[in-house]
Amino acid sequence: MDRRTVLRAGAGAGLAAGLWAPVGQAAAARKDADWAGLKKLLGGRLFRPGDRQFWPLNLPANPFYADRVPGGIAYPQTPDDVATAVNWAGENGVKVVPRSGGHNYAGYSTTDGGLLVHLGGMRDVKVNGTTLTVGAGARNADVYAALKDTDLLLPGGRCPDVGVSGLVLGGGIGLATRNLGLTCDSLTGTTAVLADGYTATCHENSNSELFWACRGGAGGNFGINTSYTFRLHRVQGVVTYDLSWDWKDAKSALKALAGLIAESRHRKTLACQFGLRTSGNARVYAQGLYFGPQETLMSLIGRLPRPKSRAVKRAGVWEGMSRFYETSSGDPYASGSIVAKQNLATPVIEQLVDAFSGWKSVTPASRATVSFFAMGGADTALRPTDTAYVHRDATFIVDLATYWSDGDPDQAAAGNKQALQRLYGMLSAPLGTGAYQNFPDPDLQGWQAAYYGRNYAGLQRVKRTVDPDRLFTYPQGIVPAP
Repeated sequence: MDRRTVLRAGAGAGLAAGLWAPVGQAAAARKDADWAGLKKLLGGRLFRPGDRQFWPLNLPANPFYADRVPGGIAYPQTPDDVATAVNWAGENGVKVVPRSGGHNYAGYSTTDGGLLVHLGGMRDVKVNGTTLTVGAGARNADVYAALKDTDLLLPGGRCPDVGVSGLVLGGGIGLATRNLGLTCDSLTGTTAVLADGYTATCHENSNSELFWACRGGAGGNFGINTSYTFRLHRVQGVVTYDLSWDWKDAKSALKALAGLIAESRHRKTLACQFGLRTSGNARVYAQGLYFGPQETLMSLIGRLPRPKSRAVKRAGVWEGMSRFYETSSGDPYASGSIVAKQNLATPVIEQLVDAFSGWKSVTPASRATVSFFAMGGADTALRPTDTAYVHRDATFIVDLATYWSDGDPDQAAAGNKQALQRLYGMLSAPLGTGAYQNFPDPDLQGWQAAYYGRNYAGLQRVKRTVDPDRLFTYPQGIVPAP
């Protein structure tokens, strides 16, 4: 066990454990579950808490949830291995949780007592013309490695260690969303092992309702997806930009940025993430890609307040994407999100900057961020009911996060979460209570409508068909229709 695991399993364990409240049938396995039998079926690739390999595999990306201990961790190599694990779980009354990258914000890619199916052994990536096929455990970095020397782009996320599975199943936003749509909009097919062990091939003409649900219905709800097939897009090049301002210019910079991304003529060419941080060198920032001439981007930047720092460069599409890759700090965090359907108004900006100016750190390591992801481009091409991802009328998505040190006392986590909730309350009042399912908040009230809106009833019907007994379940998991 590494330092973080030891810390979370020791002094930091209590708070996270108190927040975990499984719904439906009990999450833990029966005491008489035949774990030895599963180990034999998987050729030894099952690890129990006493095994040396167990703890590195168990550690999620957010160490806040590292104290949750599965009854066993399966490490499949093939789709048949996945089916074997799922069949065994059903026969033994053990709940199943899949993990691709382990980056679920609310800790839903781990389990207490159940079977964690770790898909890290299925990371194959294949390119055939403009078609990309990836295994269930593939991460953004694997896709980058396969495509980095081409002009073929999958509109994916910014974090190299994040699993493609979690990204696409929840929709998938990133720096190419405004230009090419969501990650799930490029999905042409997927295979999934269902609760009864059957492997379903899903596309528009086969298991179409399940295919619909796999484009925004979030991971861990309907089965374990074992592979994905995507349509790739040719992009000759992009212009990258990275800007920051002094704190005294925070309000004017955010107002100008909000006005710029609201202009309809730039909605498919200007990709932008901007926001605030309570600490660091670039506390006020904007960065992204421009899908067009560099001189046009420069004229747009010229309409903003003069930045403290500015970096603009023409690049190949994958070089441009990689410049903004974000890796996890390894610190525990809590997060929330808001999907806004209107432009970012001046009063909201002023309130936000004032709130960040007065942020009180619970400990020296405590910090907060707010990130605005510009939407409203190619992501609006489909109707809200065309896929399970319902937020087709979003203007931007807000990601609110607070971090602290893994060595901080539990009071630091509680204090930071309370501060985050106050910030969420301040912003959700004018911006609405819609939320992005890939930025889940375990404390969110009315999550069914917030994540899925009018599509929740359809997701319930799919759940009733493929997993009526909820072999796959978590606190904000889809509940089968009556």
